[in-house]
Amino acid sequence: MTRDYLDVLQNIEFSIVSTFRHCGDIDDRIIASALKAMVAGGEPTDDLSNMLVEDLEDVRMERSDVPDTIWQNGLKVVLESVHTHSGARPGDRDYLKFVLRYLDSGN
Repeated sequence: MTRDYLDVLQNIEFSIVSTFRHCGDIDDRIIASALKAMVAGGEPTDDLSNMLVEDLEDVRMERSDVPDTIWQNGLKVVLESVHTHSGARPGDRDYLKFVLRYLDSGN
C-alpha cells in the first residue's frame, strides 16, 4: 500500500490533519473511532468522529478514480498507524504529532 498507493494514504492523512487544524479538539481516539466506523461501515460514536468521517467521505468523492478496495485498505493502513503510534486514549495526540511531522516536512 505504501509503495503503490502513497497518494491515497496522503489524501487520508491530509484530510485528518486538516480536520484537526479546523477543530483542535480532535485526538487520536477520535481519529481511530472515525476510521473504525468507516472500515466497518458503522456510525461514528460522537460528533467529532462524525465530522472527521464526513471530511474523509468528501475526499473519497474527490478520489473517485481509486477503487473501493484500495480506499478501504488505505483506511486500514492509517488506522494501524494510529494504533502503532498511539494508545488512542482520550487526549493522546502521538499519531497526530507523527503525521504532522511527515506532512509538514513536504515528504
